[in-house]
Amino acid sequence: MAKLLIIEDDGDLQQVLSLVFNRDGYELHYAFNGKEGYDKMLATQPDVVLLDLMLPILNGVEVIKLVATNTSLADIPIIVMTAHSDKADMLEHSIKAQGVRAYLKKPFELGDARALVRRMLSQYPRNPVSVAEVAKGEIRLDIKFRTVWIKDKMTATLSPMKAALLQTLLQAKGPVKREKLLHAVWGSEGSIPALEKTIQRLREDLGGEGRRLQTTPEGYEIVG
Repeated sequence: MAKLLIIEDDGDLQQVLSLVFNRDGYELHYAFNGKEGYDKMLATQPDVVLLDLMLPILNGVEVIKLVATNTSLADIPIIVMTAHSDKADMLEHSIKAQGVRAYLKKPFELGDARALVRRMLSQYPRNPVSVAEVAKGEIRLDIKFRTVWIKDKMTATLSPMKAALLQTLLQAKGPVKREKLLHAVWGSEGSIPALEKTIQRLREDLGGEGRRLQTTPEGYEIVG
């Protein structure tokens, strides 16, 4: 059963889309703002995303940019939904340049949305083992299940935020600046105190290996 995530703040449209795609047999997930949508992408790893552009907290373009920088999400086909009519061609070109696969201009026919989702599933099937895990030294992260393994022993299951932070650190070849971590995990809503608090909790999850998550002059690094 294919998983579909609908990120849309219009409750009426959410309900209509839910009825249609539920009838088609999809496993459905919902989000009503961009931050919730990005978190649910990390948590559920959907096969297709329907994404509104005009969203609270994080707008659709900010979500798209976050997805493009996260290797565990970058292969998810995104269908953008927008009511923008001015300069529509320019907007479509811009968002597709960020990796968006398709575009629906509101109001759209439900049949068109259904056909487009089917086409995305056919053209861009996800490979769940393409990026199964990342590791450095004795620390290993299972991306799909967000589990941390130390010396082949599972030590913790992380929240989506902590998993995204650890993944970014494990994939880096050296120190990662605070600004890059904030953008990769929180987008425009991040703050240094939130980052520091998450780092502290991540060290606790890593147990004895938490000492390898070191503070550098401009950010953090996991030393293998």
